[in-house]
Amino acid sequence: MLESVKLAIVMAVALSFCSPCSSGAIEETIEYETTNSDRTYPNGWTHRPFGELFTSLSCVYCMNYADPAMEEVIHDGEMDESNPYNVVVFHQTNGGAGDDPFHTEDSKSRMRDHYGQTGTPNAQFDGNYRYVGGGGDSNYQDYTNAMSESGQREGEGNDEPFKIVDLDIYSEFIGSESEGEAGQFRLSVDITYHGQTGGDDGIPTEPDDVLGESPDLNGELIVFMVEDGVPAYSSYLDEVWNNRMVFREYGINDEQFTLAEGESTTVSAVWKVPTTQVDGDGVSGDIKIPINPGRIIPIAAVFDLDDTDSGNDQDSNGDDTYPTPRAIQSATPQSTEYDNPERDVPEITKKTEKYLDEGAEILANFDADEGIGAAFVVYNYESSNFTGEWMTDEMKIEGEEVCDENGVCYAYSGATGTSLIPYSGDNEIYYQVIFSDGNKTSSRTDVLQFVGSDGGTPPSEERDLPIMMIAVGTLVLGAVAGFVMWARRPAEGSWDDAEIWD
Repeated sequence: MLESVKLAIVMAVALSFCSPCSSGAIEETIEYETTNSDRTYPNGWTHRPFGELFTSLSCVYCMNYADPAMEEVIHDGEMDESNPYNVVVFHQTNGGAGDDPFHTEDSKSRMRDHYGQTGTPNAQFDGNYRYVGGGGDSNYQDYTNAMSESGQREGEGNDEPFKIVDLDIYSEFIGSESEGEAGQFRLSVDITYHGQTGGDDGIPTEPDDVLGESPDLNGELIVFMVEDGVPAYSSYLDEVWNNRMVFREYGINDEQFTLAEGESTTVSAVWKVPTTQVDGDGVSGDIKIPINPGRIIPIAAVFDLDDTDSGNDQDSNGDDTYPTPRAIQSATPQSTEYDNPERDVPEITKKTEKYLDEGAEILANFDADEGIGAAFVVYNYESSNFTGEWMTDEMKIEGEEVCDENGVCYAYSGATGTSLIPYSGDNEIYYQVIFSDGNKTSSRTDVLQFVGSDGGTPPSEERDLPIMMIAVGTLVLGAVAGFVMWARRPAEGSWDDAEIWD
């Protein structure tokens, strides 16, 4: 990352744009010297770049090339705890049967109205700073190159300034307000603006930058709610495909703000998990593949509204079809935890499963410095990759109350949570625990199969015994009755009727 712009350099550049220039103008620029973030971002980049893939489950080049390549890119990133970049996948109905269940009015608009694209596959990096169109054997390398080039932006090339932003996002699942809802997420996003680097050699080359007339960040915040790892049928492949980082809806959209160097802002919202959708043709109806709250990941991205041009010179592969704002930072709850190591991440230290007469009991012991604010179990009776409606049960939390200075209690320390899942015949139970502490930091388990390893008897086994006893008893009674009837029946023929042989 470039060093802060020194006063002497500012003076020299300022003089090249105005004659004469007073010392007052130079003094005014001092407060606008670049202040770099104290954070060290992965790979030595200035930020976490943001990728968008536009694809379709019925598109030949998408399913053969683009999707497998981007899945590999996503896998590379998730293996790094620092969360070096973020990707959102927007589904369309291009090609073949045009039957993609994730195609919505919003996903269509992002591709056609925002970027001016009509074909799939195509991928945007940092809001069209880099663009990769089409599908082929080189997709993986093209995507990784575009991501790397985006991540290294710091003002060089095209003489564009790059604005440094720290971005944190917190997400808490808070259950449902009423019957029939799939749950809600409380979102909170913190944005801090540290100023901007310059153009080549760290020198700001725009007159406004030098004179201090427009050093502010005029930004736009978007939070993309994505669901990761959703199985869905691909009509082209004629098989089920595991879909990564699927765009479902906006948690926050088009939230515009202005920050001066050193200023911060917080944006909050509540997102209701949708149970309906409007498809790309404008038709409303039930959501085609219900959302599992346990698979939801919010991805926040900040865009610089004053930068709609960088990356589109003859030496780059940007696509200037539409002048779109460039992304300057992205974040997830995972990256937020990594960037704030002083924050405690809540954990489950012990979990027990018991078969009870009234249902399957799940008990969790939590470890959280800030106490546990809420915990939920999402579950189904089909499979760990179930694509139907997942049900939700709020855990009963017990422990010592944690309260603020005003006496408002918001969490429990030394907390235990208990959930009782009803049986559904002898079907298996698959579940996931989602929980958050009093400091808005959330966590979750993998999807688990309930095995009742800590006691009790599965309801199917409880029924087997009486059924078996009844069956055996019936057989015994039948045998006894048959013997009695046989014993009491007269012998075949009689002495009177018997033939006498000489």
